[in-house]
Amino acid sequence: MTRTHHWAGLALVSTLLVALAASIVPSTPPVSAQSRADRICLDQGIGSTSVGYEYCLAQATRALEWGRPELAYSLARMTADSRDACLAYGLAPTTADYRACLERETHARSQVIYSDEPQYEHQIATP
Repeated sequence: MTRTHHWAGLALVSTLLVALAASIVPSTPPVSAQSRADRICLDQGIGSTSVGYEYCLAQATRALEWGRPELAYSLARMTADSRDACLAYGLAPTTADYRACLERETHARSQVIYSDEPQYEHQIATP
């Protein structure tokens, strides 16, 4: 056996070992939209014990499922802004008035977010 054959055999065995190792090592599962949305909400200061958490999580998850991460961040920021506005009104987070305020604020602010980026199925104006 010549040196060339020896090195070629060694290269082939090495390649097979690497391929075998790569097939055995489990791949990391993709991060779910809900866990990414949870992180986005937490980054905006909306924890799982916050009143607006469920709203933030649902809206951000939906946006991520639509493939719109920028919308998920906007919705989480909007929820945090709504929370801050209700707190600025002097409402206590444990009250029904606070929850009603948060509902009103998030609804009103979401209208602005969705109206900022109109999406049309077809060309509206004909050239």
